[in-house]
Amino acid sequence: MPRRDAPFYILIGLLSVQVAYGLFWAVNDITARMGLWPDPLLAAAFVQSLTVLQEVFFFSHVVMNGVALALALMERRLALPVFILSFLLDRADWIIMGGNNLFSNMVDADAWALFSFTLQGGIMALLVYLTFEGRLR
Repeated sequence: MPRRDAPFYILIGLLSVQVAYGLFWAVNDITARMGLWPDPLLAAAFVQSLTVLQEVFFFSHVVMNGVALALALMERRLALPVFILSFLLDRADWIIMGGNNLFSNMVDADAWALFSFTLQGGIMALLVYLTFEGRLR
């Protein structure tokens, strides 16, 4: 049985932050669709600015984050390819979002992208490390 030590616990912590980060944005998306934003016109405009393909990429990414966390908790090496897929889906979403002027004016997209990319890079590095060290089976 692989030993659980600091790198493993850091990985679980970072993956948990990644899951919470994705859920934060998913709740914003869903509440906009439900008309629960304080400004219903902004919510409607936001929803209309999103494409179906982008939403598929985004929500698939959110689900894959949870799957990657579950696999990591089970100490499965499949967490690495699942997270890589999640990362690619997220980057595709961000590329599409880069052309969304409404979203760019609503939030500091550059700061969020930097946070997300840094977090995902750390997770990927730990997944690679733990996989090649044999700690994920």
